[in-house]
Amino acid sequence: MLLLISTAGCAADEPMRQAHATGVRSVAQLVLPFDAYKTTPEQRAVLGNAHNLLVVRCMREEGISIEPPAEDPATLAATDPGNSRRYGVVDTEAARRYGYHLARPPSPDTTASWAGKLPKPTRHHLYGTAADRGCLDRATLTLERGARKADWPWLSLQDSLTLEQAAKHPSVTGAVKRWEACMSQAGHSYPAPEAAIADSRWNLEERTVTEDERLTAIADTHCKWSSGLVAAWHAADADLQRAVIRDNRDRFDALRANLGHRLRKASSVLADHEGGQVR
Repeated sequence: MLLLISTAGCAADEPMRQAHATGVRSVAQLVLPFDAYKTTPEQRAVLGNAHNLLVVRCMREEGISIEPPAEDPATLAATDPGNSRRYGVVDTEAARRYGYHLARPPSPDTTASWAGKLPKPTRHHLYGTAADRGCLDRATLTLERGARKADWPWLSLQDSLTLEQAAKHPSVTGAVKRWEACMSQAGHSYPAPEAAIADSRWNLEERTVTEDERLTAIADTHCKWSSGLVAAWHAADADLQRAVIRDNRDRFDALRANLGHRLRKASSVLADHEGGQVR
């Protein structure tokens, strides 16, 4: 979706047009270096369904039959915003439908909600104790056995840090000023994008989306693109992530190796099940 339209007054601003003409030009292009080390919805489905099978087998050894909900890659993909909300609301069509609200497709029956409905003795075997691991932990350990150690919380932290640090880059702060001017010309007075989404007029905890919220969010997305804010923030973010990868090769090699091992093990569990070997 190439956003060639802009709010009134913005389209005439030459610096904004020049900023918009460089860098990413659509939500689909918001790909970052760290993405290569994160699981896709399809991979999460493979890992989740293999984990479920191992949990079922473990519980069966305890004399308990359970049926955890299957992980559907299409459902996982539908509930995964990817990087589309990383720089605030930037998808005009989503803003047109949801305003500043998150798109909320029907949530899958997660393990937590499913397990919460089980009898207490069953949950005990599922979760275990500090001294005696339950079947959920045992299944996780089975998938991880033999894998190279990897620090996934560290990756999550770096993911947050590059976003925050990129926001302070001069190219981004300059684009924020152009965004502010664009929004002002469209009739919305906000000093920064976070102020727009935090407007007390929007109740983001409720499902109701007002027309004012929609119109403001649409203007917000138009101004983010026409001001070059999305392109500048993404470029600074990507540069920082590339630097983190360059300076931490061993950590990232471990992340890739760890994920690859778990995916191979999970695929083997699923293949064995299909072949009738998991009982």
